[in-house]
Amino acid sequence: MLLISSLAIGLNLLAGQKEVKTGKKMFMPPVYIGNSDYSGGPIQREKFVSLMKQGLISHDSLGNKYKIIGFQFSYAEPKIYEDSVGNLIKVTDFNSEFCMGDTLGADLTTYGDTSQGQDVTLSLYQRVKGGDTLYFDHIMVEKRGKNSLMSIADTIPIEGRAVKCVIAN
Repeated sequence: MLLISSLAIGLNLLAGQKEVKTGKKMFMPPVYIGNSDYSGGPIQREKFVSLMKQGLISHDSLGNKYKIIGFQFSYAEPKIYEDSVGNLIKVTDFNSEFCMGDTLGADLTTYGDTSQGQDVTLSLYQRVKGGDTLYFDHIMVEKRGKNSLMSIADTIPIEGRAVKCVIAN
């Protein structure tokens, strides 16, 4: 295990050195939630739900628009559990899913059906509460339109900036 950890650290350092030697920085267009300028940080629950229903958008300061192809969504939800002797333990549950397009998948946003006496599955919009953290990572975007100042081809997917939301209490 130690050997694997050492190898991983060495590869990361080597990769970092290559980046320094070439001097090139990778362009990552900003990504926003909904039709807003919100790109991460604390946010009220109601505002998050409203913006998230609109999906993710991406555009840069030059006016270039980017189509969201897909993203990795992760949800960290603090919960209280009881151990075998009755002690309460605070544990964070992590859920993750890859979403195609610019919106969350149907299994995250569909409200539960209670008509058949089944267990209720709450949608993310119902579940999200103060203290939860939501991550949008590995956001793949594709440039739309032409801009002579950009050297990125229109059809080459690139990674957009990640978004981290913390639901305010």
